[in-house]
Amino acid sequence: MVVAEDRLKVGTAFLSGLLMQDPFYFLNNNFWSDGRLVLTFVLSLVIIVFLRYLVFAWLYKAAIEWLTKSSRNQFMGRQKQVRREIGWAFMSPVVFVVLASIGWWFYQQGFTRVYTDPSQYPLWYLIISPVQLLVLYETYYYWLHRWMHLPKVFRVVHKIHHESRYPTVFTSFAFHPLEAFLQLGFFPLIILVIPFHYFTLFIVFTLMSVSAVINHSGVEIFRSRFLLNHVISSTHHDWHHTCFNRNYGLYFTWWDKWMKTEKDDDAQVGPANTHHIHQRTSHSQGG
Repeated sequence: MVVAEDRLKVGTAFLSGLLMQDPFYFLNNNFWSDGRLVLTFVLSLVIIVFLRYLVFAWLYKAAIEWLTKSSRNQFMGRQKQVRREIGWAFMSPVVFVVLASIGWWFYQQGFTRVYTDPSQYPLWYLIISPVQLLVLYETYYYWLHRWMHLPKVFRVVHKIHHESRYPTVFTSFAFHPLEAFLQLGFFPLIILVIPFHYFTLFIVFTLMSVSAVINHSGVEIFRSRFLLNHVISSTHHDWHHTCFNRNYGLYFTWWDKWMKTEKDDDAQVGPANTHHIHQRTSHSQGG
């Protein structure tokens, strides 16, 4: 009983100390010397990233079901798959936050080329920077993805993600920790050599999260043939989960086209598990 009370006092004191901290403590270089603050920083980010994933995935699922009146993501009979996806998805924010913390430490030590003053580089550079970063990451990811499909590598690194043959919105973060590290390890390194405004990084990370959920939803939201031809969509990525050795791209179809790895048979129709939002809404409106 005494031991339990002592632990409660320690826990209460720890929480009280955290609440008394400056909410922007992580902006101070010295916070790295305080293990408690570093732990707080990491755990807080993990919780925020994981909750953001859950909330956005669920909201997107709800929005699609409301628009289509019916969706394959009803999860009927697939609760085990969804639980598995969410379980693995909890590990991904841990890896992401560790890498983000390394990047933040690099920045605070002056090792990166991340800048905060928009006038430091021409306005045109600031405008094209998000596209530049996406294209660079697309190139990295395409070749990483093809490497992860080598049989010996696939079994260790990428199989977890492909256990969802018919993905759901929750598949978007369901990775083996090693795959999560390989995917996001690009960013702490690229900011060491190429200048990016911090807002560019915010834009790109937001687009990454949104794109991941959309592309794993199994519901095609694009109608434009131009977009379907150049931008990775749910249709394009559903084919990857179905065929395995096609459609390796992440945001753009260009590398798949150049390397002849794009599945173009019924590419805009998608596999049987892909629904099209405009078809569903038209059907429901027409009775």
